[in-house]
Amino acid sequence: MFRLVLTSEFDILREIYRQSVEQLAPELYTKEQVVAWSCTPDNITKFWDFIFVPQTYVMEVETKIIGFCGLKGDGHIASLYVHPQCTRKGYGTKLLNYVVDRGVRNGIKRFYTEASFFSQPVFCRCGFKVMEMERIKYGEVSFERYKMEKIII
Repeated sequence: MFRLVLTSEFDILREIYRQSVEQLAPELYTKEQVVAWSCTPDNITKFWDFIFVPQTYVMEVETKIIGFCGLKGDGHIASLYVHPQCTRKGYGTKLLNYVVDRGVRNGIKRFYTEASFFSQPVFCRCGFKVMEMERIKYGEVSFERYKMEKIII
């Protein structure tokens, strides 16, 4: 089941984010990168905006939230995180497709995102194309990520 997140579920999404980064990122990122990235939910104000400025949808399986995906009105996919115990089962693809479909129904024709090394394959499966690589920083730690887009014709 998919639905908009409730403010009372903020801490659940913080934990999904943190566990996802801590458990999945070590395959593709350095220890320093994982530590810097996984601290993001500690900044409550910034993380609140990360969740509630876009329309963030959650995916529930048997009444438990297993993932979330945020969509801004301009087509920016602001987030896509799935609990690490639920990855590689198609949930991320289903969640992203649902959110894109909601956007299309609201008239969005161009979707774009900045995808990590471990989320990029999910975006590719959903029809997004890599436009370029970019380098960003979390604190003092640099990361590379994919700038991706999907055009609806």
